[in-house]
This record gives sequence, structure tokens and C-alpha cells, in this order.
Amino acid sequence: MNRLAWPVMLLLTLPFLANGGSEDPARQINWAINDAPPFHIIDGPYKRKGFCDALMQGLIDEMSEVRHEVLVIPAARIAQLRKAQAPVCFPCMIKRNDTDTTLYTDATLYYRPHVLIANPQSAKIIETRYGNPVRFAELLQDQSLAFGRPLGRRYGEHLQPLIDQYADRHESHRQLSGKAPTLAVQRMVGLGRLDYTLDYQVVGRYSELSQQTQLAYLQIAENRQSHIIGAVGCSRTDWGEQAVQQINQALPDVLTSTDYLTNLQLWFGEGEEHFWPQYRQKVLGSRQSHGHLSMK
Repeated sequence: MNRLAWPVMLLLTLPFLANGGSEDPARQINWAINDAPPFHIIDGPYKRKGFCDALMQGLIDEMSEVRHEVLVIPAARIAQLRKAQAPVCFPCMIKRNDTDTTLYTDATLYYRPHVLIANPQSAKIIETRYGNPVRFAELLQDQSLAFGRPLGRRYGEHLQPLIDQYADRHESHRQLSGKAPTLAVQRMVGLGRLDYTLDYQVVGRYSELSQQTQLAYLQIAENRQSHIIGAVGCSRTDWGEQAVQQINQALPDVLTSTDYLTNLQLWFGEGEEHFWPQYRQKVLGSRQSHGHLSMK
């Protein structure tokens, strides 16, 4: 098996991928990842310990007969490569119906819906005024509480229309850009420079662990009944179709492996009593008889 590769000459590789390439998935799978902790963690104390890192590494180990190439590419560039039918797979996508550009594997992960992330003091104010779960549409209209989010970030069918309607109309609403804007927003929340933001709770957990930040989490009334399922996404080509088939064959063993479950426990299982039942039901499904879960 080839070890995990981090190509130095990435610029030499990209033109080939953008032209579609000719790799046979029976011989090689190209993984395109981006720096987005804790999905993928490129550096720091949790380097390569993101939950998407763990999924990808599990697939690499399980598919030892295949050569694997790992490319670190900005998220927007990954989407462009799939659109150009380049032979790439992205390990951590939201599972949807197949599109004109992307084929999706079987389920790989369960996410709770976006939550409100606040510093503890602001969380008490928000809960007192707008309940728990929070009435988000009303909260967005409160000019006394500062809301921040990464520039260009989208929040799904339930929350994005509310943001489009009410956000950015006041000086108390801010969008941040630059390097690692998600972490920058959460750092400002932890320091009290912002009152709240929106994200997956697991992203807040990474901020707490890596930045020693204390955060509070509040459910949102408008989306609390929704959930999100993860999957691997590959370019919609003959290459991608074969790659998805190969990945689906390897997934049952990876999804019940000790390494993957231990990683999920770190990011999702701590303090999340409902995670493992949901993971069993929505991800493993009929696979529960294949292997066993060591987590509660």
C-alpha cells in the first residue's frame, strides 16, 4: 500500500487533473482535501486527526490494492475540478442525490443541524429573550447582540432564508474573511467581541480544544428537526462511478473500525448522548451486523 501522499509539486498535478486525466480507479484514487478543521486538519496539535482525515485514512488502509494520491486544494478549486470532470474524490461532502458533476457514496457520517454558538454570558441573554431552542428570526433582529459569520458561508434551506432577510442590516452583524475565518469568528465569540455565530457543534468543539475557548451551544427552533448525512463525493465520470463502487465496498469495515469510531468519539461523542444511536440508525443501517460498535 502506498503511504498518504502530500504532493510538493501540486501546481504540476493540477493541470493534468483539470483535463480529466486517465487514471483507472482499479489502480488509483485521487483524494482532494482542503484545510478545514476539524473536517481536515493540516497542521497543529491535531494534525491529520480530523474526522474526514480518519475516514480517508481508513479507506486508504482498507483499499490497499489501490494507489492513493492526496492533494491539498482550496474548497472552491475542488468544486471546479469536479465540474471539469477531473478524476478526484472529496471525502467529506453532504450526501445528496447525484448531480451533473458529483456522484455520492453511501452514508459515512451523521451531523446534528447547525446550532447557535455563543460565549456563556451572551448565551444566557439569548436564552432569556428568545428561548431554547432559540427563535432565530427574532434574534437576528436584535441590534444589541453582535452576530458574526465567515464571508460567503451558507447555512441550508431552513436558516439561510432568514439570514438573507435579516442579517447584515445592522452594524452588529459582521462577515469575516481572510485566513481561517470560521476559527476567527469563534475566537471573537469566545473573547466576547461577538455574541454569537452559527456552525456545527463539532466545529465549536475544535475551537474549544485548540484555542482553549469556552463556548455555549443553543439549539435553533427553525432547524432543530433537520439532520445532515455525510458521504464521499467523486466526479461524475466513468472513473468516478468505479471509484464510488470501490469505496462503497470498503465502507462497511471502515465505518465500524476502532480507529474511525475512536476519532468520532473525540469529535462527536463527548457530551453527545444522542450521537451514537443516530450514527447506528442513519449511517450504519443494515450494516449493523457487519462488525461491532465499541462506543455507547
